Amino acid sequence: MHARVKPSMEDIEAAIARSAMAPEEPTITEAVYRPEPELDLFIFTISDGRRLVIPREHLQAVHNATPEQAADMDLGDFRDTVWWPQVDEGHTLEGLLAGRYGSQAWMARLHPELAEAA
Repeated sequence: MHARVKPSMEDIEAAIARSAMAPEEPTITEAVYRPEPELDLFIFTISDGRRLVIPREHLQAVHNATPEQAADMDLGDFRDTVWWPQVDEGHTLEGLLAGRYGSQAWMARLHPELAEAA
């Protein structure tokens, strides 16, 4: 059995100070779906000022969804995921920022030229 060590107030204050200095992970501040025929895309605004503009057909989670299903989005509790409850699928912000819009097989179909080069 391990003895429980109670952190001192100095330990707690030091941990808070380190946390305040840590870079904040980006979050999704706004998610918009534009279903117009010429557009049919998502615009994700990120807390660091970037915007991701992704055609719906590129996102594995919603490529076959109806416009109504695609428009019904939930952002995770920490705003680091986007979830479409009607299709029970989603994507992480980390994956979207890295250009991962689906499984490895999905990405190979989306970008066959990259799969051939690997």
